[in-house]
Amino acid sequence: MRNVRLVIEYDGGRFHGWQAQARPGVRTVQEELEAVLSRVLRERVLLTVAGRTDTGVHAEGQVANFRTASDLPLSRLARALAGLLPADVSVRGLAVVPPSFHARHSAVERRYSYRLLDAPCAPWAGRAWWPWARLDAAAMTAAFAPLVGEHDFRSFAGKSPETAPGAHGRCRVRHLEFTTWERGVIFRVHANRFLYHMVRNFVGTAVAIARGRIEASALAEVLAARDRRRAGPTAPADGLTLAAVVYPAHCAPLGAAP
Repeated sequence: MRNVRLVIEYDGGRFHGWQAQARPGVRTVQEELEAVLSRVLRERVLLTVAGRTDTGVHAEGQVANFRTASDLPLSRLARALAGLLPADVSVRGLAVVPPSFHARHSAVERRYSYRLLDAPCAPWAGRAWWPWARLDAAAMTAAFAPLVGEHDFRSFAGKSPETAPGAHGRCRVRHLEFTTWERGVIFRVHANRFLYHMVRNFVGTAVAIARGRIEASALAEVLAARDRRRAGPTAPADGLTLAAVVYPAHCAPLGAAP
C-alpha cells in the first residue's frame, strides 16, 4: 500500500467547504477529489486532510493523503486528475510519503492569508473582502504584536468543541503581519493550530480597530479575557485562503511525479 500525498488548490466560492456532506446538491472539495481518484485508481479512495476549510474559503496549499493498492505511476495519475477535475479545483503536486505520514496529525504549522480591499474591485470579487474601511498595515501589525507566541485564543474563536468547557484554546502563533498589496492589505498568520473562525475573527477585529470600535492598544486585554464578546465580528470567508501546510523533515516525499 502506497501512502500518497496531494497538494491541492481550489476556489472555494462554489464549494460547501472541504468535508463531504453526503447531501444531494451540496458540492464539496473532498467529494470531487475522491470521486475522480476512485474512478482513476479503480478502488475506493478516502482522503485525510490537513484542515477542513469552511464554505467559501480558498486554498493554495491544502494537503491531503490517501492509501492505495494501485501501482499506477504518479505521472499518469497527475495527468488524469488534470483532465478530469473541474476547473475550480486542481492538484498541484503528488508524492509518495512514508507510511506514518498523516496530513493532519503530522503537520507542524498551517499558514493562512486574508486579502482586504481598499475599494470595490470586480476581478477580486469572491477572493477578497471590501470592509468599507482602509487599514494601516504597519499600525495593525504593531497592534497585533501581543498575539504572537503561545496563548489561549478563545477570545477569537467561534463556537465549536474546541471552545466547550474543559477544552483548551492554546495555539502557538509564530508569525503575524499585515502588508500592502496593489488592491489593499493582506493579512498573513502562521501557527501550529487554529481555532474555529480564528483567522476570520482576527480580521474582523482589525476592521473594528480601523473603524474606532476597539482601541488598538487593547488587544493584550482582549486576548487575556478569553471572552469572544471582547473581540471584533467574524469577517466573511471570501478573503481567506489556506496558503500552506508545513511538515517535519521525516515526512519528506519518497518519490514525486515529474
